[in-house]
Amino acid sequence: MSLVELMIVVVIIGILAAISMVGYRKYVARARLSEATAMLAEFSAKEQLYFLDSGQYMEAHNDTGAASYPSVNETSSEFWPQDPGAHFDSAREPKAVAPLPASWRSLGVRPRWQQLYCTYLVNAGAPPTPANPVVTIPGTVGPTVWAATPNVPWFYAMAACNLGGIAGWPNADPANYVTVLILSHDSPAVRTIDENQ
Repeated sequence: MSLVELMIVVVIIGILAAISMVGYRKYVARARLSEATAMLAEFSAKEQLYFLDSGQYMEAHNDTGAASYPSVNETSSEFWPQDPGAHFDSAREPKAVAPLPASWRSLGVRPRWQQLYCTYLVNAGAPPTPANPVVTIPGTVGPTVWAATPNVPWFYAMAACNLGGIAGWPNADPANYVTVLILSHDSPAVRTIDENQ
């Protein structure tokens, strides 16, 4: 085998490796998004059951977050599971789901997987009253969900997924934004937003 033939073989192997790596990354990203979609659907179903029993929706958050009903904020410390430090690495290091936060257990949400790559938050509240005339939460981690205040009991579930490596939290590095998925009480459709605002 001549040196030219050997170099041709090496180049062909390199091209095949590059193509397979791109395909693998797309497969991993689709798997992360399917996890988030399934979890948001689970939150939505459990919230509707909770609403039938109690007439209001319930928050689901990290137990260490400073949560309240109705929800008044959307901080990184309320998302679960993850360490809301400077960075999180959902593309390489999934977080174990045990033990579940108390709010998840009360709502009846049970992840199908032993580890989760995305991080989740559900905010909820009541319609406006004279004592509490504004209930919308401006988007801090995610986008603003409603342009106007909802006039009914409300909730929204949010998933933040990092599909490409280490990302800032909240999104500090334009090259490594997380992907945000939203589902709310007024729409069963999951909206996907590449967070860049």
